[in-house]
Amino acid sequence: MLKVKCFPLGELMANCFFVADEEGKVSFVVDPGDRSAQLEECIDRFGAKKLKYILLTHGHFDHIAGVASLKREYPDAKIVIGEGDKNFTSHDDLNLAWHFGLSCQSFKVDMTVNEGDELPFGDSSIKVISTPGHTKGGVCYITGGCIFTGDTLISGTTGRTDFPTGSLHDMYNSMSRLASIKENLTVYCGHGQSSTMDIERRYNTYIRKFLP
Repeated sequence: MLKVKCFPLGELMANCFFVADEEGKVSFVVDPGDRSAQLEECIDRFGAKKLKYILLTHGHFDHIAGVASLKREYPDAKIVIGEGDKNFTSHDDLNLAWHFGLSCQSFKVDMTVNEGDELPFGDSSIKVISTPGHTKGGVCYITGGCIFTGDTLISGTTGRTDFPTGSLHDMYNSMSRLASIKENLTVYCGHGQSSTMDIERRYNTYIRKFLP
């Protein structure tokens, strides 16, 4: 079992998640969109050396703006992003910071991932699903009965596709991919409340479209 704590961060209140295994062995962070003393306190209480990954679902500034500072505090944690979004970390036009009159401190990723990759995590692993559409390198992460979907699947809807590298065609394919998931995973979205795959199969029009 995993313990998941949500921290809505930044001007757009994007969800950042601190995730730890119940046995207290390892942890990871998903989408740190801003610096957060509360997040760092949570990491330190669990054990700073146990933070294994900083996982990024995509490269928009509201999901990555806190990565550089977090990496400085926890240099052993590996920064992971989808292959197609690796350039977002140093280009404010791609990560949209420039469009909001902001800047995002650039950083280098430690690892890029693609469909089907698996990251070791304690006694288990984190499975990567490629879900382009919101951005070309968008990914979701599955582990311990949870899926972290960023802005691909948001409770009851899906993310926009009209930003640079976005694609409506790709988003439909990604929602079809998610619709094929049979487990009732807990869905941790990039914005808003969490959900479950059963709820999304029942109420999310974009998921229901692809159900048999």
